[in-house]
Amino acid sequence: MPDSRASVLRLDPLRAWRFVAGMVSGLGAVTSPPYDVLEPALVRRLTASDLHNMVRLILPRDPNLGPNRYDEPAERLAAWQAAGVVIQDPRPALYVYEQRLGDAVLCGLVGALALDPLRRVVLPHENVMPHWVDDRLELMEATDADLEPILLAYGDGGAASDAVDAARTGVPWVEAETENGAEHRIWRIEDPETLAVIAVELAKHEALIADGHHRYAAYLERNRREPDRSSTSSGLAMLVDYNRHPLTLDPIHRVVPGLTLEMVESRTPDGWDVLPGRSETLPDHIRLTDGTAWLTVRPANGQTVPVVSSLHEHLLPAWGAPVDEVTFHHTWSDALALAGPSQAAIELTAPRLDQVLGSAIQGVILPQKATSFGPKPRVGLLFRML
Repeated sequence: MPDSRASVLRLDPLRAWRFVAGMVSGLGAVTSPPYDVLEPALVRRLTASDLHNMVRLILPRDPNLGPNRYDEPAERLAAWQAAGVVIQDPRPALYVYEQRLGDAVLCGLVGALALDPLRRVVLPHENVMPHWVDDRLELMEATDADLEPILLAYGDGGAASDAVDAARTGVPWVEAETENGAEHRIWRIEDPETLAVIAVELAKHEALIADGHHRYAAYLERNRREPDRSSTSSGLAMLVDYNRHPLTLDPIHRVVPGLTLEMVESRTPDGWDVLPGRSETLPDHIRLTDGTAWLTVRPANGQTVPVVSSLHEHLLPAWGAPVDEVTFHHTWSDALALAGPSQAAIELTAPRLDQVLGSAIQGVILPQKATSFGPKPRVGLLFRML
């Protein structure tokens, strides 16, 4: 039977774990971006930055080891706990997390999110890839931890958002600066009356999964496997009021082995225009390159659905592209570097927030890796042990 708590949006206090400043080279030096945006060069820099960088936990090495590859991060985390490198907050709280980089600000509440298997209040908007769900689940089970908060977005947070802003006037629990120049601060909310006000407010809302669909799917599968374990009925999450603290919405680009521009020109189905060159002005379009030449593909009928849906449902099959071999890239420069005569790079435009919200409310799921919401919470400033 589904957890009755999941009938409303609920974020419970927890006793978070954090690094001890005096045990590492710096609190920022042990943090990492989420696992799915880590390009190899960045992994190398983070691994070298500190022996305790979180990338050593969230990105298990050597896939040839199979399931045993998750033993190493589990043993490493246990060693850090035993040595006092990471410690647990003595009292439960909800945590206010703020990240500033230039004019970009991420701000919201971090806690233990009650799971919602029926998708009534926690709304996904993207499909998932089973092997990545399995990967995150294996890591969670090996470490017995939620190491990376998922990112949720909701609107008009009212009293809950007021509590967030009030907490930020106090002394931070944690402060850190990361190698990209971002400043991070965390405050605690443990006052019972304030927590009650937040709970009442959140119960009025639905939340969109902005980032972390694979981790959330892993949360659900973990709970299905261990339904009698209370800690598995929730997962680590950050909840952001996008009206008070707007999120950015960027595309995720594709590289398609075996796809040529000639295949695109000759096989694009009716209802789409194929134009030479790289158009900068057309809305809802797709741009492809082999590294030298460009094509722009746009809907001819004025459709308003996100083009990423049409790409995966109609265009890639019509082009005869090997869909299972498509790779995903958060920056266009990374995708462009892989483009070649028989390996097209596809530059997408981001869907609009109203399109994403509308799809999620209607239960329509976009293809995997359809969007990139940001800024994303940094991994390692706090985490949850089960």
